[in-house]
Amino acid sequence: MSTNPNELLGECLFGKVRRQILSTLMLHSDRSFYVLELIRLLQCGRGAVQRELGRLAKAGIVIRIRRGNQVHFKVNRDCLIYRELRSIFSKTTGLVEALESLLEPVSSELGIAFIHGEYAAGNASDDTPIRLAVIGESRCGRLPECSKAFFDQTGRKLLISSWTTREFRRGFTLGEASVNKVLGEDKIFIQGNRSDLDVVTTRQEDLFSGLLRENP
Repeated sequence: MSTNPNELLGECLFGKVRRQILSTLMLHSDRSFYVLELIRLLQCGRGAVQRELGRLAKAGIVIRIRRGNQVHFKVNRDCLIYRELRSIFSKTTGLVEALESLLEPVSSELGIAFIHGEYAAGNASDDTPIRLAVIGESRCGRLPECSKAFFDQTGRKLLISSWTTREFRRGFTLGEASVNKVLGEDKIFIQGNRSDLDVVTTRQEDLFSGLLRENP
């Protein structure tokens, strides 16, 4: 279970499979998904996904659309609580899942990527931008496209700070304010983890200290 307050809200309100289905449908309300597509995207069991889709359709939250031999599901924008549900998922777990999905095609270029700032700390408001830090061997040129797509899907701004590993390590060594600020904030890792970040911010003399010391 997440320790981030925003993420915990979504986890407490909805079970895992229902949360994942609603997140996907709410944040992609302009398109429909067929059952096998959702199973593959969510990596959940067929029975669990079909059960939840059946319940959501019965409640009028999603609608069934038959296309040939496939049954598609789409969020029902005419549902009485559509706007409220979309608002919930734009503030909680849906944002992280939407961002993970958008970054997946460029994952090989990212290295370490994490959300920081107000959202990661759990005190973001409805219009607070999502702040993403990316540290890779080289800069990813497609990040502006991801930022635009994120806004189109969620209505939230995505502010991206990008460094090469060398730039970030140099900034840490020199005590640059922007690097220290990011390091001091709460984080939600999209790719990589805290251990990977620790390696980047370990000075080489510290990393190899002890290896060259003589045994007592």
